[in-house]
Amino acid sequence: MTRTLLVTLAVLLAAPLAAQDALPTRFFIERIEVRDAKRVSKDVVIAESRLREGQEYSEADLRDASARLSRLPFLLSVDFALEKGSERGRYRLVVSINETTPFFYALDIRPMLGNNDDIEPDYSDRIGVADNSGTIGFRWFIGRRGALHTALVTSDYDRNFARDYAALVIGYTQYDLFNTRAFATLNLKHVIAEGGATLSPQLVVGIPLSANQTLTLELDETRFGDDTANIFGQAFDTQRGQRVVGATWSYNTTNRPFLPTRGTLLSVRPRLSWSDAATYAFVVDGNPDSPPVEWFSVHADTVHTEAREVSINAARHWELSERSSVSGGVQARLGHYRLDSEILGLSVDHTLRGAVTAGYSYSLWDAERTKSGDSRLELNLRVGNRSTSYDDFFYRAEQQQLSASWVRRSSWGTLRLGAGYAW
Repeated sequence: MTRTLLVTLAVLLAAPLAAQDALPTRFFIERIEVRDAKRVSKDVVIAESRLREGQEYSEADLRDASARLSRLPFLLSVDFALEKGSERGRYRLVVSINETTPFFYALDIRPMLGNNDDIEPDYSDRIGVADNSGTIGFRWFIGRRGALHTALVTSDYDRNFARDYAALVIGYTQYDLFNTRAFATLNLKHVIAEGGATLSPQLVVGIPLSANQTLTLELDETRFGDDTANIFGQAFDTQRGQRVVGATWSYNTTNRPFLPTRGTLLSVRPRLSWSDAATYAFVVDGNPDSPPVEWFSVHADTVHTEAREVSINAARHWELSERSSVSGGVQARLGHYRLDSEILGLSVDHTLRGAVTAGYSYSLWDAERTKSGDSRLELNLRVGNRSTSYDDFFYRAEQQQLSASWVRRSSWGTLRLGAGYAW
């Protein structure tokens, strides 16, 4: 009986101690040291961690910072380690990184088959930068907080929102603006396959709101080259341009930039788009008594489209084992689209599109090897509706699509190869 009481008392006394030990431990970081950095700026790594020297952080804070760095496209993997500082209770945070090469690519090649030629596939899970289906380029870090890049990019605005294009881009990113951990990227674009296209600016500004929340502002101006349109047998010159303005609030706790296996990603993205096209012709006065004079003769049509859209995306990833994971998500878009011209006027109010997504991935590599990249097999299912084309943006159709692909991420970039079926 006495032994039972002693055991019971020991358990009761140990319970508060165990609870106390389970509380998050906080660490005073007196110094942050980045190791194995060859090309990547150490200051950029520290800035993107959103940690500061001389501050106290919990284990959860450090895990969030590690995941945040792991999502950077120019880092393959990141390891955190705490070393003793100058005195008791102080620590030095050691960040060991594995870099990518200056050359980079993000390519998503998944032809989609289907029984309806009018319905285009929805690639809302593109690899790489949002609204881009492919990117190939080079990146150089300049100074302590800058990076210069040049790339060939192809846009994928989902067609009913804005016109897609391919462009050569040169740009500069400044990290840790005014010591706030914010960044700004300024690009100059030259649209290719469009004769006479001029340089167009693109500006992206990212503002950290908390450890896992970011507000991103965007301005994308595109001037397409002159073209020729045939109207009733007569050739007319055509000029086109578009502007996209938007903002994105995101909450991100995922562990990888392109192939997350755990964590949550939420985003709300309001955007405005304006597109203009004008056709015209010049004629020459043939009066022999006066010199030839060119003047604006025929103005065939002016087309202006306007789109206002708010998109909401939510996705959650769960690891089933060291190699396999599943995901589920919800997508919704509410938009207003309007087309005005001298020939046609069209307005569509409150076009709502939505979808439910599910995915499964299996890594062909073990956890240790994935520090140098990844090789995965994926299955992705999307059930919902979408518009059919840029010209018929007012028409919606129910659509389901299933795709299977192989994804390879290395120090050179990320490639997804696969195929799918839409019905």
